[in-house]
Amino acid sequence: MIRRAVAASFAAVALAVAPVASGSLVALALTPSVVHRGGTVHIKGNADGCPKGDTVFVLSRAFVHTHEFAGVSAVLARVRAGGAFHATTMIPRTRKPGRYTVTARCGGGNLGIAAHLTVRR
Repeated sequence: MIRRAVAASFAAVALAVAPVASGSLVALALTPSVVHRGGTVHIKGNADGCPKGDTVFVLSRAFVHTHEFAGVSAVLARVRAGGAFHATTMIPRTRKPGRYTVTARCGGGNLGIAAHLTVRR
């Protein structure tokens, strides 16, 4: 029984990874990935599959609360040709130091990617 469960788990992982392995261009990058409170972060990525002109919501509890999605602070970026997007945001001076996850969504769905941002004093 355990062998079947393990085999089923491996099959599920293989199916989930297959789209990425086939050449998906979905990406998310933060520069810098370590920033002091009050600092600026540049966000760039690719929302492969989202049409040009759509809005990407880049989500993190580290970001300033100008926009939000489901109660999480968001930075908005417009999708350009080929799925490319970019934005810039400032980290609030009051943000608690720590490691924050950054994700992105577009067209009503999660892009399935995450990056990490470390906020320092």
